Amino acid sequence: MIELSYRKLVVKSVVPEGETAKSFYLTPADGGPLDHYFPGQHLPLRLTIPHLERPVFRCYTISNYGENFYRLTIKKELAPADKPEAASGLSSSYFHDTVRPGDILEAKPPSGNFWLDLDRNHPLVMLAGGIGVTPMMSMLEALDRAGSNRSAYFFFALRHGGDHVFHSQLGAIAERRSNLRMRVFYEQPRDRDVVRRDCQHIGRIEVATLREHLPSLDMEYYVCGPPGMMKALTEGLSGAGISSDAIRTESFGPSSAALVALASSGKEETKASSEIMVTFARSEISAPWTGEVPSLLQLAEINRVDISSGCQYGDCGTCMVRLLEGKVAYRHPTGARIDPGYCLPCSCRPETSIVLDA
Repeated sequence: MIELSYRKLVVKSVVPEGETAKSFYLTPADGGPLDHYFPGQHLPLRLTIPHLERPVFRCYTISNYGENFYRLTIKKELAPADKPEAASGLSSSYFHDTVRPGDILEAKPPSGNFWLDLDRNHPLVMLAGGIGVTPMMSMLEALDRAGSNRSAYFFFALRHGGDHVFHSQLGAIAERRSNLRMRVFYEQPRDRDVVRRDCQHIGRIEVATLREHLPSLDMEYYVCGPPGMMKALTEGLSGAGISSDAIRTESFGPSSAALVALASSGKEETKASSEIMVTFARSEISAPWTGEVPSLLQLAEINRVDISSGCQYGDCGTCMVRLLEGKVAYRHPTGARIDPGYCLPCSCRPETSIVLDA
């Protein structure tokens, strides 16, 4: 696995999207060509946030790209309504409140396994929830630019019109491309949201809905959205006989509450694990594993070991590092393919003392 360096990108413009998101257009500061990119991939970033001693590593999906720009579309993650005392999303708040045109960001080349092969012609279904539309938008823009005649069905679920990012862009693509069929769902429409103008359905996307609007379930599926939506749809499609090879998913990782739950369960699982040591070889740091944190990535962060990360749920593959010694166990299935001899620290814990190349 080759270690790639960070490149400086200039924020050329910032554009509001709906009521809760903004798009950030980035161009190479050196004036050179963009790094190679597949539609649907994300951009690994190293963010220098004011008042923080250490950089913050995040991945954001590229929602569109051109000859000399990437577009990141980021929703500001607010504290949950039932926990107003909780902090808003660190990196999304930084983008919304601080990042301005002319600022410089640092990024590695685009990466990730959730991307669309433009050379394939098998009918395609995209199932997006909320800001999970960003990789789908990139895919749709790429199909449109290529003049593709591939049959594509796009189902987009949102709370209401305030969250409806890319409203006009999606409508324009659907008008240009008769091979694209689009259905928009609002689960909690506001009084000013109008059915058949703003959306086609009230409610959620379900497999029964797909049966109603698809000529067949024998399609290639791309699913990205909240964990509950993704779980229901992937399980429903599997139950309908769709092969797991035909269902590709991308998640944004567990919520803070889920991470707390994982940490709590980790304590119970590893009460007697104080003899397990985790060594970060390049940083020359060793720390005992006690189960106080849910993953090796959190242990690295506590000990000031820099490991790039994105989704923090094993789907993006950004945190993949070489496992030099020992064994790890995964807390859940991961979407990223793990190279032999490597591990995903965001999603695993040590079974024995281990040495990581970090």
